[in-house]
Amino acid sequence: MLSLVPLPFLFHYYETTQYINGGEAPFLFPGTILFVIVVGLLSVKVKLRYIMAVNLVTIMVSVLLGKEWITPPNVTWFKPLTQDSVVIFTGIVLLIGKLVVRLIAKIIRNIKENHFPS
Repeated sequence: MLSLVPLPFLFHYYETTQYINGGEAPFLFPGTILFVIVVGLLSVKVKLRYIMAVNLVTIMVSVLLGKEWITPPNVTWFKPLTQDSVVIFTGIVLLIGKLVVRLIAKIIRNIKENHFPS
């Protein structure tokens, strides 16, 4: 269920609104990393095709939400790319992070099951 959160959109929305309001986003990066770790750990028993499908939907929803709600503070904010491509790229990076955490958790789980049977 947490994978359905449109994090690529929320990441850029929070970043741009904080910049426009003259503030910083001190919890943006640590919060994103924490989210990726939690989702990666929770997805250990979920089939890879479902993870990919849900993340594809999340990226598409993030692009649609971004078109409607993200207002870049200036025209060079997303340069040399477009806003949509940056949101898609962020979604792909987050997906890779979740998959890496999931892989590490699966390896650790397999080692524990093989070396320390219950």
